[in-house]
Amino acid sequence: MDEAELNAIRAARMAELRQNQGSGATQGSGTAGSPGAGSNDQHENLLANALTTEAKERLSRVRMVKPHRAQAVEQYVVRLATSGQLRRRLGEEEIVEILDGLARDEQKQSGKIVFSRQQKYGDDDDDGFFD
Repeated sequence: MDEAELNAIRAARMAELRQNQGSGATQGSGTAGSPGAGSNDQHENLLANALTTEAKERLSRVRMVKPHRAQAVEQYVVRLATSGQLRRRLGEEEIVEILDGLARDEQKQSGKIVFSRQQKYGDDDDDGFFD
């Protein structure tokens, strides 16, 4: 696909999204399940536009092992996309960096305490106690 075709597809998609948003605003609050489903579709569309295929595959593999981390990455990417901070599609390397950052944050929040015992003179493990 060349750039003109991609721009035409993007323009058609944006027109469709605007039309859906306009019809959703005039309908008001219908059923309780409808807004959540629309939001989920919009969420999926944002992710599809913001991630490369390799990044989507990586995220799906992460979802199999750690679903909460995959969901956190998705929420982060959606926030970036909706705020306009994404200038290009995110690749697998960027997803790995985001995952590393999440792992560091989780590790900091866990607050592990490490005990380190200092050796003193004559404090040997093999002091002949069992001889």
